[in-house]
Amino acid sequence: MRRELIFNWGEAHSAMKKAMDAEVSNPLDILDTDKGWTYVTFFKHGTLSNDVLFNVDRLEEMAEANGYFLPREVMSQHNKVVVTAKAANDNPSVALFGLVKFLEAYSDVYSNSEKFPETGFYGKVGGCYDRVEKGRVLVMYSTGDDALLEVHLAVESVLKKLKVKGVTFEQHLSNGLSDIPRMLQGFDDPNYIRSGTNMHRITDPQKFNVLLKQARHDYAHYVFDM
Repeated sequence: MRRELIFNWGEAHSAMKKAMDAEVSNPLDILDTDKGWTYVTFFKHGTLSNDVLFNVDRLEEMAEANGYFLPREVMSQHNKVVVTAKAANDNPSVALFGLVKFLEAYSDVYSNSEKFPETGFYGKVGGCYDRVEKGRVLVMYSTGDDALLEVHLAVESVLKKLKVKGVTFEQHLSNGLSDIPRMLQGFDDPNYIRSGTNMHRITDPQKFNVLLKQARHDYAHYVFDM
């Protein structure tokens, strides 16, 4: 069964959508794109959002039940692959174009879900940076760390072969809810970890809840079937 690459284009990227629909090959012909996100899914037909998306409600319930403490393994199980594209001329349209071309190349190679059972993903592409020299990013999530490692290796393989004029790519692994570890007491403290304590206090419950609200906002924009 084949996977389908589905874009839920954000309003900020309407010019990019029109250009891709028209099969424009020169990113310099694309009108400037604004800051924002376009949401992407790459799964076989019949995949349900509940089968894929991290359970934010469960994370909230766990925090509340434990007096706003979280076990360490909760955060280590939910990571992401980040692909950054930077344009030689700092043009955000060119950087975003490069990421769309990467997604198309990835889809061409890994669409067969029987041959590549672990390379499906959901994510978002774009960014909200004011500094254009930071480029644009693609954030990719999967169903767990084992699957995400396969996605990471697949991304690496595609980027080795992909050439987009005027664009350079980088990739790295990061925590999926990247701001939360920074508000967990002792999360990166070796002495705290060596103490054997598995629970970490949430130092800013209000900010924690804001992050969960953002995650729920994102989840509403993922499309799993057309």
